[in-house]
Amino acid sequence: MVDSGQSIRDLIERTFLVGVGAAAFTKDRVQELVEEFVRRGELSTDEGRDMVDRLVARSREEARSAVKRADSSVQGALRDLGLATRREVEDLEMRVRQLEHRLALLEHGPVSSEPETDDETGSSE
Repeated sequence: MVDSGQSIRDLIERTFLVGVGAAAFTKDRVQELVEEFVRRGELSTDEGRDMVDRLVARSREEARSAVKRADSSVQGALRDLGLATRREVEDLEMRVRQLEHRLALLEHGPVSSEPETDDETGSSE
């Protein structure tokens, strides 16, 4: 009957994951469902605990995977629209600041700490 017991557990797990969606459940809700199966005698306490751990782990993995897929889709859409990323904008801002600084140096010459003197009189203005 081990084979039958395993198939019941698999069926319960698959039904739970497919019917409700693993990522939508919290650990508390999973625990409640599994406790109900234990009360009915369809799972032992150890099997129930093991199932909760597996379902929660799968739920977390599904959530991570969904976030990665969503992020990838958003990044692809931004690329398709030709929009710049925050990092690209920050890099461009830095380059503009550097160019402005270079331009200021070219327009005003090097900054001198000594006062300029009048060549003919030798005095400061």
